[in-house]
Amino acid sequence: MALTLESLHGRIGDTDAHEQIPVLQYGRVFGERGQRFYEANPDLWKRLARAFPLEEESMMVDREDDLEITPETVWTKKGSLAPSAADLDRRPATMEMMGIDRQLIFPTMGLMALTSAHGGGYNGVPKATEEQMAIGQDALNAYNEWAGHYTSKYPDKLRVVGVLETTDAGLTVEALIKRTEALIDSGVKALMLPTGEPPAGLSPAHPALDDFYSLLVERDVALVFHPPSGTGYRKTDVWGIYPGCRGDVSFAVALHQAEENFLCVMLLGGVFERHPLLRVGVIENGASWLGPLAEKLDFTVIERPGLRNPADAKLSMKPSEYMARQLRVSVLEPEPVEDWITRYPHLQDCYCYSSDFPHLEGQHYSAKSFFDRLKPLGDDIVEKFFVSNPRLLLA
Repeated sequence: MALTLESLHGRIGDTDAHEQIPVLQYGRVFGERGQRFYEANPDLWKRLARAFPLEEESMMVDREDDLEITPETVWTKKGSLAPSAADLDRRPATMEMMGIDRQLIFPTMGLMALTSAHGGGYNGVPKATEEQMAIGQDALNAYNEWAGHYTSKYPDKLRVVGVLETTDAGLTVEALIKRTEALIDSGVKALMLPTGEPPAGLSPAHPALDDFYSLLVERDVALVFHPPSGTGYRKTDVWGIYPGCRGDVSFAVALHQAEENFLCVMLLGGVFERHPLLRVGVIENGASWLGPLAEKLDFTVIERPGLRNPADAKLSMKPSEYMARQLRVSVLEPEPVEDWITRYPHLQDCYCYSSDFPHLEGQHYSAKSFFDRLKPLGDDIVEKFFVSNPRLLLA
């Protein structure tokens, strides 16, 4: 019997969703540290108001999260208008209506706090004073506690992602591991870290980081990347912005470059060989880069004897085989994933469904759109994309 969209209901794994808590509610949700973050950054909120003027995008509202959860509202309402955008106690019911079994939930407030803690000056965040940086770090800590709380409260449904800072000056591996342990102890089951700068000042493949990767495996925690993880990879925005330009014209190329670089070092440096149970996800960076990267790395290691793995790591498999085993990549709704699966059948285990709920980029009725396009490829592909592949990150 052929799979139907209805037969997937209640089994779908969603690798990308968000909280969309209105800025005016930060104090109520995140306590004193959230309120201080709000009060300390008036210029940031002015910029947000200008950048996202549409009501369904705006975070500059003070709206109760009480919209009725119906098939129409969960698939068509966006931003702060969507049910459970801010109140995660309502998220399991929203997921049930969407047919989603388990969901990775990425921060909004936490990402702005991280950017502020770094000193701002990018991602639309104004440059921060030392006081604002300290307040941003406190707000990030408050977000992480919140993430751990909701993951622990709904362990069978929610995977609210913790944000692990790995690039602050003077950070040692020992301090990084201690910080990671504290985050995991708070309850989170997935950790996002920056890819634009080396963790603790080291190559991602440095043996000194093996204890860090081992900790993630031992505690059954996924390592995930999501914009703006790559911040810092390009030290300036002038590549894509000029007078009269409405946005970053290099966005399509630059979006995933930091993640590709980070993964390349991990793969060729033997991290996936040494840690075969490490689970890694690259989320909302698009998926067009995956096949070409696999081809490049396989070519470097296998096809050219004179260009053997420059890391001199002992690899028992092709890089693409490690990717199929341990890497998962979310697909954006407009992307032609059906073409990529046909073109790169050895990577069919990597591509995953994502709703991007409640962001506009998720489009309307994304599950149906993906299903209609993948159905001609057969039940096995449909099952992998919606159920089996996401499961690696959602364990």
